[in-house]
Amino acid sequence: MRKLTLRAYVDLLRLEDTLRRHGFYFKAARSAIEIYLKLYDNPLTSESKQQERNSENLSAKELKKMLSKQRRAQKKAKLEEERKQVEREHQPKNQKQDEEETSGLKEELLPEKLERIENPLEEAIKFLIPLKNLVADNIDTHLLAFEIYFRKGKFLLMLQSVKRAFAINRNNPWLHECLIKFSKSVSNHSNLPDIVSKVLSQEMQKILVNKDLESFNEDFLKHNATSLQHLLSGAKMMYFLDKSRQEKAIAIATRLDEAIKDKNVKNLIKVSEALLDGSFGSCNSQYEEYRMACHTTCFPSLLLSCPL
Repeated sequence: MRKLTLRAYVDLLRLEDTLRRHGFYFKAARSAIEIYLKLYDNPLTSESKQQERNSENLSAKELKKMLSKQRRAQKKAKLEEERKQVEREHQPKNQKQDEEETSGLKEELLPEKLERIENPLEEAIKFLIPLKNLVADNIDTHLLAFEIYFRKGKFLLMLQSVKRAFAINRNNPWLHECLIKFSKSVSNHSNLPDIVSKVLSQEMQKILVNKDLESFNEDFLKHNATSLQHLLSGAKMMYFLDKSRQEKAIAIATRLDEAIKDKNVKNLIKVSEALLDGSFGSCNSQYEEYRMACHTTCFPSLLLSCPL
């Protein structure tokens, strides 16, 4: 083997070891994890149930049309499968054997199957492991890990995740939400083993500086009064801790005064999504008011094109 060829091969091996550290892979893995988390939180109904639900709202004529369309699609799929079968029978023996060997290793990627995965959290962990090994210096890696372990009820792994994130950036708004949700969840579980409960309590007291959650959240809001991202996270946690403070929490999250420094489209959309996804309970009227305020005071030229 020539020296240059060997060097190229070694470089390829090194690239393979660190390929999943690339920024593009991180973005793709993060998107995949977030999708699996949403599928876990809001699992899709089975296809048959969805069809039954759709058919209930159809007239007799529309139902007949839908069934006819389904029959045509099934017939088309059957004919396509028969055509492929005929092509395989007319292939040379060696080529047919090679295709059978390779096809046996591949799993067919069907959208209907992927969106109704049985264990979305286990699938999310498959994307998380390379990030924990190769991108441990990115705070989002540990916050994504927390979101997975939070849903699995793994308290010690949750603690590990928030401690690693806290060491990177203790003032991160997403981390603030994770800390409060974690501490609240620990206090709600009285059946934890004594040693686990003791460790969790001691470590969280260090992070919360012996404050109760309401005081910890108020201090967070006070020290980040000019950041929309931090105000949104603090307001969400205010409502999370006390549902009676909905009006005040929404008022904090929807601030658009001149003191706010990060009033960009991305952050305004985050606030709009929070108003719609239940983070502040039912608040459709407040969402409409906020949407119009954004268009008129912040981005009047985006009235038609902005997704707000």
